[in-house]
Amino acid sequence: MRSSALALAIVVAALLAAGRAAPSYAASDGFVLICNARAAVTRLSHSEVRALYTGKAKTLGGTAAVVVIRPDEDVPFSEFSEQVFGVPTKTLLAKIKQEVFKGEMTRPLKATTDDDVVRHVSGSPGVIGVVSTNASVHLPSTVTVIAIGG
Repeated sequence: MRSSALALAIVVAALLAAGRAAPSYAASDGFVLICNARAAVTRLSHSEVRALYTGKAKTLGGTAAVVVIRPDEDVPFSEFSEQVFGVPTKTLLAKIKQEVFKGEMTRPLKATTDDDVVRHVSGSPGVIGVVSTNASVHLPSTVTVIAIGG
């Protein structure tokens, strides 16, 4: 078994053992999308995720949506940008900046580590962010993994 396939199997098994849904994007993809558990969201389509990260969707689970962004060289955020949006991270960050400037989107929260993202997401039901698959195995009960699909 390839190491990425083994890592995927371990992450999925850990998520299922913890009572969490296995994400559509997991281990081999390098990122997992998370939200506050009070948002009661466990699955979003690609278009819903894109809408949240570009300001087109204003709420997450009935609460004002706020995205957490990471630096453009951050591996999990880069993988997320490329796989969900099909663009480099710099392009996604420029789009977010443009939407904030136009007043179409709430200013995102900034994070440099998985722990920063988890802290932001734990603090409010409308916050959504990206962490590495390694971090997704040890999430607090205040945070839920979001499956991306459809």
